[in-house]
Amino acid sequence: MAKKAKDGVNKSELARKYVAAHPAASPKEIVEGLKAEGVEVSVALASKIKYGRKKKAGRGNKAEAIRTAAKSLGKKVRPRDVISMLEVQGITVTSAQVSATLKRMGMRRTGRGRKPGVAANGSITINDLIAAKKLVEKVGSVEAASQALSALAKLS
Repeated sequence: MAKKAKDGVNKSELARKYVAAHPAASPKEIVEGLKAEGVEVSVALASKIKYGRKKKAGRGNKAEAIRTAAKSLGKKVRPRDVISMLEVQGITVTSAQVSATLKRMGMRRTGRGRKPGVAANGSITINDLIAAKKLVEKVGSVEAASQALSALAKLS
């Protein structure tokens, strides 16, 4: 929470006003000037207000710009389309930023994985055994299922 000076006034806001009135003042001069007005602030706070990162007016963050551009492009959106659209607006983003944001939006698949029933080493899985059991039940016996599979192998 922001610290309050006397009378409940925000110290940061007072320091910002002082910097606006005295743009050439150093952080130490800001502290001294506010002290003369009866407000105690640290050199660190004065320095942060004077040299802190400025927000660009009228623009949000890059992720929001990526989301807006992606929504305007529709369902089949590619990172390079978003990048070129944002370059026109003066926003520089990387392909990785766009891809990550699209993935979080649900516009990219997370991973394909492997098909169920297929083992990594080629061995038989439980799903294979269940399918074989259903085949045996349909044709009546293991011998009949074996003959059906042999006939199918000859057709392929």
